[in-house]
Amino acid sequence: MIRLTKSVFNDLAILMMGFGLLVGIVFPFFLILLGVPASITLQPWFILVCIMAGLVVGLMNIILARSVVGTRLQKLVKRMQYISNHLINDSHEDIVNNCKTSDCLLEVDSSDVLGESAKSYNVLVNSLFASLKSELMVRQFTSMLSTRLELEDLGITVLPALLSFTGTEAGTIVMEREGEMEVIASYRIRDTAGIAKSDVVTRAMAVKERQLLQMPADIAIESSVLDFSPKTVLVEPLVYHDVPLGVIVLATAFTIPQETLAMLELVNASLAVAFRNALTYDQLQKLAANDSLTGMFNRRFGMARLQEEFGRSIRSGSPVGVCIFDLDHFKNVNDTYGHPMGDKVLVHVSRLLKSALREGDVALRYGGEEFMAVLPGASLTDAFQIADRVRRLVEETVFQYGSQNLKLTISGGAASWPDFDASSADALVRRADEALYQAKEGGRNRIVAL
Repeated sequence: MIRLTKSVFNDLAILMMGFGLLVGIVFPFFLILLGVPASITLQPWFILVCIMAGLVVGLMNIILARSVVGTRLQKLVKRMQYISNHLINDSHEDIVNNCKTSDCLLEVDSSDVLGESAKSYNVLVNSLFASLKSELMVRQFTSMLSTRLELEDLGITVLPALLSFTGTEAGTIVMEREGEMEVIASYRIRDTAGIAKSDVVTRAMAVKERQLLQMPADIAIESSVLDFSPKTVLVEPLVYHDVPLGVIVLATAFTIPQETLAMLELVNASLAVAFRNALTYDQLQKLAANDSLTGMFNRRFGMARLQEEFGRSIRSGSPVGVCIFDLDHFKNVNDTYGHPMGDKVLVHVSRLLKSALREGDVALRYGGEEFMAVLPGASLTDAFQIADRVRRLVEETVFQYGSQNLKLTISGGAASWPDFDASSADALVRRADEALYQAKEGGRNRIVAL
């Protein structure tokens, strides 16, 4: 194309005006060829009129070009500037979530090259927005995941976000913990246990690949599983270093778009890392809270729980009991049979103690052969009865060592607030310890309540 200036429309104006001038000059001679007398067409005034007419036609052409083509190009420029300004200012979330069609997209009102240009521009912008949405989703998930360490907290935070991002109506997160598939978060799924044990979940964990189920219109999942009939069920495995950790199950009454599936793939790795960290944290918490031999709470964690229960009792006015137990003559077991046998006895006694407690009670290993039970809501009478139940269980148990049978007894002391007006949880423990001392001094294999 001939370039005369730095403006395409100026070039077009010059060329159109020049063409109009040329037409005005040639037109009189063209009329002669058509039989118009030269005495008319070659008159200066007639030639001038033709030239003026050619210039007017050229001027009108440029005006129409600017009006028809220039207006559309100006709209394109404005929308591109609008989007680029947001991108430069890092306002990705604002433009993706709040950009109106009239602000960002072009109306396709023709089937020519301008219409095709508008259509291509709209496709480009929509692709850009889809990419930005994916980027924002990854950012938000990364930010959200980095602040969640506990597994259950992570699950109940992630699931609503996944449902929102994917547009699905129901879902659950199932993680493998200590060899069992455990549901840690669920929404609108009734039979979560059935989902966790389903074949499709098992297969997703085994092959470590996404399972996408499209339900035929004439087949409906039983209402005992979901509270609506889904069209699509997505099972997304979470895999960390080729080790399956669990699955995310999402269900919807519609077909999940491919771009949504692609977005889910982007956050899958971040989700896997976050859940791996949460599982590790969960394991560390258990190691920090539990006694390595018996699996009961250790003294530090158990005393922290007692502080919590004592504070709750003070605020609510409900009682709280404490029992301390000590195996009678346990040193003789270690001296006679060795420490491995002593460890087995401690493990077995810890199981007996936990079996005797109520739901909500807290059992801990207080020291060597000493155990403690924290009993929320227990009066002194309740604490004595529970402690005596433990005593009887130990007395009636026969511990086997090879061909020999070993019998042991246990002594205990019980105390309760407000039966004893303890000023603190430590004071209540000292009271129970005094009761244990009296039980030992009184002949062992007994419970004393103070």
